[in-house]
Amino acid sequence: MKTNKQFALIIGRFQPPCLHHLEFIKQVINSGIKELLIGIGDAGVIDENNFLTAIQVKDLLTPNLDQLNFPYQIQIIPDIHNPPKYADHVKTFFPFITESNTCLFTDNTYTSDCFTNYGHNFEHIIQTIFPIRATNIRQMIANNDLAWQSLVPQNVVEFIKSIK
Repeated sequence: MKTNKQFALIIGRFQPPCLHHLEFIKQVINSGIKELLIGIGDAGVIDENNFLTAIQVKDLLTPNLDQLNFPYQIQIIPDIHNPPKYADHVKTFFPFITESNTCLFTDNTYTSDCFTNYGHNFEHIIQTIFPIRATNIRQMIANNDLAWQSLVPQNVVEFIKSIK
């Protein structure tokens, strides 16, 4: 998975930030990009799929991104539920991105369609799919299965224990 683009755009909810997210980000860094652009999707509600606020996610991701010692920008991007307008919505948070300088990294077909359809033609790379997803980890947390603690960074373990 190599690209000659300057920016790597990654959009996700990171509910919660997991070790697989960080492994994926390391793969993206090795793709040849010069800077990471992380968009945290914000549903604006707390529910079974979004048990952390976007600000909490950002606060949990930031120290882990800092440890990678690689340039990044991170923005909270509120949901708009409008696929034809979503790529332009994201551009309001990263106004310098273009189809010629940015590659989208995602395995989420909803997100990728927003950037490869509706008049947009961003380069899109699908990353390696990891066996454990944030969905699985949320379920483990809900079921009091302590195995989740080995699947997230230590700061995330400490935070979730403090709010549980």
